Amino acid sequence: MYISDYHLDSTDVSNPNESVPQTSSSQIIRYLRWAGSLLVILSAVGFMFQSHADLLPAHRYWVGLAIVLALCAGGLVCNYGLRERTGARLFFALGAGFLPVQISQVSAMLYAYVKGGQAPKPEFTWLQFGDVHPVLIAIDLGITALLLIAVSYTSFSMLAKRQVKTLMLAALLGNLCLLLPIRDGLGLTFMIALLFAGINIIERKFQPDSTMKLAEGVTARALVSLPLLIIIGRSLLYPMSFWLAIVVTAIIATIGIVDVKRYTQSALVIYVGQCVGTLAALSIWPMTVGHFVGLSNNFYSLMIPVALLLFALSTQVAYHAKAYRSFASILATGLAYAALLNVQAFAPLLALSTGIALVSMGGLKYREKIPFFFGQLSFLGGILFYCGYVVDAYSNAPWLFSIGLGLAVLMLASVLEKKHQLIVHAFENYMNELKDWE
Repeated sequence: MYISDYHLDSTDVSNPNESVPQTSSSQIIRYLRWAGSLLVILSAVGFMFQSHADLLPAHRYWVGLAIVLALCAGGLVCNYGLRERTGARLFFALGAGFLPVQISQVSAMLYAYVKGGQAPKPEFTWLQFGDVHPVLIAIDLGITALLLIAVSYTSFSMLAKRQVKTLMLAALLGNLCLLLPIRDGLGLTFMIALLFAGINIIERKFQPDSTMKLAEGVTARALVSLPLLIIIGRSLLYPMSFWLAIVVTAIIATIGIVDVKRYTQSALVIYVGQCVGTLAALSIWPMTVGHFVGLSNNFYSLMIPVALLLFALSTQVAYHAKAYRSFASILATGLAYAALLNVQAFAPLLALSTGIALVSMGGLKYREKIPFFFGQLSFLGGILFYCGYVVDAYSNAPWLFSIGLGLAVLMLASVLEKKHQLIVHAFENYMNELKDWE
């Protein structure tokens, strides 16, 4: 039996704009499918967590292989025996979802064989795959590769027939990265970052295709991202380096704030993702400063970029964007004044630059009063700091500054006499403009 024999042309998804009435029987069938899927997944996870120290690593692989084959057999029965396409798609999707787990087991065998006794072992015994014969590793690798191609192609053909080539390419790339015996160092960090960037590029290609926003399309996209999630989860079992922590945190922030909106329209999920993503994004800068400089010195000055980062996040979040900008403005101004009072390094320049950024971005671009006024307050703090140098210089040569002040006052009187009406008109326009701001 060949893959081309499947009735894939009859498994195309419906138009996303069409509404299908939900009867009580269809709801029951939907709940049964959810329950069956959860039972299969939880049973497989339970088998792994129970350790089963009496089973050899190779035997644990074969148990997982039996689960994949059973799921594929269920898909064949639904497709050919029952002529039921939705069940067939579900069975093959579960089978494709279990394949990265099998590949991770083969990768653990390769890693233990390459590193030998020097390989760090995870705490859980079900994650240890040492002492496997090379011939058996090669056999497992060959079987897994064949199943990966066959099951993934069949699953993607049923879920998203238009994007089969792109999905297969992404799946093969992700599983290849999962197979590599890399567990630590900069190599793992670069691999995770590049794989995430590649998946994001592919995700953008799916945006014009409306079928990729249906449940079937979302499932196919989730299957493509599964190897990356397994790699990240596996990396947490080993000592985490600074760069890996930064990359993982940045991925969490990107998924929570940007990517989650491409997978779901649920307001609750998007809101929770935004909260988690915001916390992850804000933690990147303190982690970086703590690693390279330390947070004990110039704390207030070094934390001002956190407030500006919160301001930048307001351009990407789906909820409370104005509150983000308002809180960021208050926080940035407070930190700037705290840094000035503690005479921390670069505090005046940071106060001036923060003020300019808040006035130009928050005030003039978004037409909001809180960023605008707090930006002026921050800029004024920087100016007053430098005025201290002027006062000190005045005590050494008061006559020179008196002459300069007198000339400035005379020039101001001339300007007011010549431009009085223009200045008054500009001030009135300024106040009227502010009334329309939020």
